[in-house]
Amino acid sequence: MKDSKNNSKFLVHDYENKDTDSARLIQSVRRLFLSGGKYTARQINSLCNTDDARKFIADLRNKEGWKIEDCRLSGGCKLYWLSAKGGTK
Repeated sequence: MKDSKNNSKFLVHDYENKDTDSARLIQSVRRLFLSGGKYTARQINSLCNTDDARKFIADLRNKEGWKIEDCRLSGGCKLYWLSAKGGTK
């Protein structure tokens, strides 16, 4: 009988790998915008346990073509939200 290797270490999520962690975090940011809310970068960072909210917003806008709008609040921070798609016909 052949010696079998234990492959269980390949079946679990690798949270040490920055690429998989980044993919998990951007997915969390996607879910927030799809929920229809309006968020500041600070709120997104807090809700998604990250410090790269503005980077993820830029990636969603530029690489994935999402229509994320923003406006500057009186306190100086920006409020971000996913733009509604078109009108009704």
